[in-house]
Amino acid sequence: MHVGLNAQLMARPGTYRGAGISGYIGGLLGSLPEAAPEMRFTAWLPEVRTGLEGIQQSPSAFAGRGVLHRILWEQTAWATAARRAGVDLLHGLAFSLPIASSLPAVVTFFDMSFLLFPRYHPAGRRLYLRWITGRAARKAQAVIAISASTKRDIVRLLGIEEGKIEVIPLAAGEAFRPLSQEGRERFRWDRGLNPYIYYQGTIEPRKNVVTLIQAYGQLRMEGYRGHDLVIGGAPGWDHDEAWMAVQRLGLRKQVHFLGYVTPEESPWWYGAADVFVYPSEYEGFGLPPLEAMSCGTPVVVADSSSLPEVVGDAGVLVPPRDADALAQAIAELIENPGLRASLADRGLERARSFTWKATARATARLYSRCLG
Repeated sequence: MHVGLNAQLMARPGTYRGAGISGYIGGLLGSLPEAAPEMRFTAWLPEVRTGLEGIQQSPSAFAGRGVLHRILWEQTAWATAARRAGVDLLHGLAFSLPIASSLPAVVTFFDMSFLLFPRYHPAGRRLYLRWITGRAARKAQAVIAISASTKRDIVRLLGIEEGKIEVIPLAAGEAFRPLSQEGRERFRWDRGLNPYIYYQGTIEPRKNVVTLIQAYGQLRMEGYRGHDLVIGGAPGWDHDEAWMAVQRLGLRKQVHFLGYVTPEESPWWYGAADVFVYPSEYEGFGLPPLEAMSCGTPVVVADSSSLPEVVGDAGVLVPPRDADALAQAIAELIENPGLRASLADRGLERARSFTWKATARATARLYSRCLG
């Protein structure tokens, strides 16, 4: 079987676009050849990448010129190039398929935020995703959803039958592992930080960063003054709201904004934190809590969308946008080292059940079913 994959959204290493969809593409392509040695794989991507042994790479300069060029390429040239390469099955790795193609196909959906939270998306992206997702889901032999929550959203919002949708979760990379106590302390010392509470993700309203800042301010008023709050992540839509909350609460010296955190630095920031907090209102999967658990850091997350699936009983769940409940959960972990250690152990155990090898094996089995 020869599978052709649209990997045009695979970003350059070290850029802020390297997480999310790009991380999924890299993790899957890096594991598919070993998971399915009987299959052939060709990936169309912006430029040739190292570390993808076993994948035939086909760079497309035209598709890499910008969003409109990429859309035009994936709706016209990709299917033609795939036929010429002898591809048996297409895999659209991010929402879209070439509608006019007659080749069998699989498509991956990450979330339905463009329908549930349209104001967080530029108009052009929102319009294209509205147009393409329903058509791609109906055309495909199978749809991959990265969580059961996303699957439910696809069924509800697009009217796709449940049996057509396969839930195949994401995974944390191998670089995410616990630090030694000495390594944790040295990392904090080098950066002049107290013990800290950590958040990592895009800074935008949907992520509830303001609720986290309010909870942290409440903790300090209640006497919990031994921890800083560190916020890592690129600024997104309406990110100024978080900075204004820090100013309003007088927390400029205690709250640290890192900006974009590179993949090389991420395991250190997760691993040296006492608590990781992710109060996001909506996630298609929620990779940061999984990465934190892989680093042995206890997590507090919002009891919303896919996050309970990822964390299970290995973390603390609180209602989204409830600053009081969030402050109470963080305080309990700060006060109780035994609870932190217990959650860290449970988090490590749970994180081991999510691997890119398992994701690749499940994806390859789906390919075989679609052509069987």
